[in-house]
Amino acid sequence: MRILLVCLAILCTACVVYDTPVDSHPSPSPPPYYPVPAPRPTPTVEIRFFYDALDPYGDWMRFEPYGWVWVPNAVDPFWRPYTFGRWVWTDWGWMWVSSERWGWATYHYGRWVRVRQHGWVWVPGDVWGPGWVAWRRGTGVVGWAPLPPDVRYRAGAGLDWGGGDIDVRIALDAWCFLDEQRFADNDLHRYAYPVGRNATVIRATKNVTKVRVVDRRIVNEGIDRAEIERAVRRPVPVRRVTDQEHPQLRPAEVSGNDVRVYRPQVTPKDNALDPPRGIKQPPPETPDDVWKNDEAQRKWARGWNEDWQKLQKEQKRDEPPKAAGVPPPPAVTKKHQEENREAAENAYQELTAEQERAKRKAERAKSGPPGQAKKGHPKGKDDEEPKKDPP
Repeated sequence: MRILLVCLAILCTACVVYDTPVDSHPSPSPPPYYPVPAPRPTPTVEIRFFYDALDPYGDWMRFEPYGWVWVPNAVDPFWRPYTFGRWVWTDWGWMWVSSERWGWATYHYGRWVRVRQHGWVWVPGDVWGPGWVAWRRGTGVVGWAPLPPDVRYRAGAGLDWGGGDIDVRIALDAWCFLDEQRFADNDLHRYAYPVGRNATVIRATKNVTKVRVVDRRIVNEGIDRAEIERAVRRPVPVRRVTDQEHPQLRPAEVSGNDVRVYRPQVTPKDNALDPPRGIKQPPPETPDDVWKNDEAQRKWARGWNEDWQKLQKEQKRDEPPKAAGVPPPPAVTKKHQEENREAAENAYQELTAEQERAKRKAERAKSGPPGQAKKGHPKGKDDEEPKKDPP
């Protein structure tokens, strides 16, 4: 009898469990990576709006075939675009958050290109994007480089790559490579390989550039977010790009799950006016034995010494443990020779750019603020040079 009662109790309990109703409201699935954005305010400006906004931080010069370009003056030798800041994952894909005061404009509109004698210059554009770069990836390494000026966005068609091989059109010295476990860190310039290293790293990576249009947005994917999370061993949060209500003209700000940035709609029309202090005819190249600037030379020497030491440190990682009297393998020696040649060539270009930067700085000191007479203008508080940003 007891056995029968126990069996009945077990059966009843089973029935109760079996008859428990299933929740008709399952937990919602996670939101998509690219939710449709809310309507954004669209203040409208013309391209020449950039003239006054960027004038305190650089010089406007005319270079054909680009027209008016902006050359930063508050940077150090061996500086490269898209290095002082960090990448964050957003509803627009990978977005560059710069630590430079002028980064709100120069990394989200237009393109960067390196020109002979003057170094890196920014070509204005009228379409906002999270970061106009190409991507490369290899085992344990990630790299990016500014897209060439002829890579343009066309409404309804997406990116026009301008024909040709993107790998050929982007020069070696344009790439910024680093170990993938550092990709989600801040201040990425601290971990970037020296330019000389690009000569060999480029062959160990492949092009993974992926820029597409989603819901009228230019989405910059390139590097797979899940792969980065595995490399850095932590989640990479998804943030929403939002608009600053007023033109504060400062870098994007990460606040919680948002990235706030000023991104007006730029009218794509030709400019009838020149920049207030635009240099229409860049001065011809001056031989080193005719014009020299001691401060520029010292500044370049400090940068070159730091760059060379970083390269030597990277090359040490290639060498097997040394035995007494045993030289590095021939393949390693050949690799390092190639990197050293690339570093020396880049260093010469940087020296020339630093000399020209010193020339322009001297001319600006003579001319005074825009719109003021060159002579007889007393320097006041409003005319002081802006605080120098990180290079």
